Amino acid sequence: MTDQKPLFKAPYDIKDVSALFAIVAFVLIISAIVGNNVFGLFQDSFNFG
Repeated sequence: MTDQKPLFKAPYDIKDVSALFAIVAFVLIISAIVGNNVFGLFQDSFNFG
């Protein structure tokens, strides 16, 4: 076992991870805004008492 791999070497590039995180965060923000608007329209169209 002369060519041991380092134990804590990251198997990913930090740029890839940050780009993926940015895409996921952007999708979640957009879906939250759209969902809030749709729920507002749903509340306006139905009378809850």
